[in-house]
Amino acid sequence: MAETYKFLPEKKVLKQGFYLTDENEKIVYEAKMLKQPLFGAMEFEFVNHITNKTTPHKVGKTVTSEISGGIADVFSTKSRFKLDGVNVWDYLHEQGIRIDSHLSGGKLGMTYNVTLKGQPLATIASSTPKGKAIVTSAFVYDVTAEEKDLDLAFLCTFAIARTDQTFYR
Repeated sequence: MAETYKFLPEKKVLKQGFYLTDENEKIVYEAKMLKQPLFGAMEFEFVNHITNKTTPHKVGKTVTSEISGGIADVFSTKSRFKLDGVNVWDYLHEQGIRIDSHLSGGKLGMTYNVTLKGQPLATIASSTPKGKAIVTSAFVYDVTAEEKDLDLAFLCTFAIARTDQTFYR
């Protein structure tokens, strides 16, 4: 059965880590930044606290480019980073992941429907932390997924949070 988790950035300004909490605010998944070299990829450790599985990843700097030329400028941003030396979107597509995004109904923000080989995997929606203004809620998402799918659901949310791309296909 799917549960909804809260995806949040690490509170330390210089760290670029993220974590996922359950309804009791217990951390169930996290991406801990271990090294942030001046040049080259950052070293992260992705930790699934439910399965006790830890996976190291090298995460490159985010690169964003805009295609200009008309009304659709807001929809023509390409943003990416390398995960273990591969464009993160290519990596996810190779796994069978597809992300369909749309504006959230009735509130500011986006909703991302994630599928794995055509089957629903997760829903990721812009969120606001308890007691915080919308302005401070960058990188905060509600992630609805089954516990068995948390590795890919977390990675998709991490990719969305680290990039400036609004619409995915």
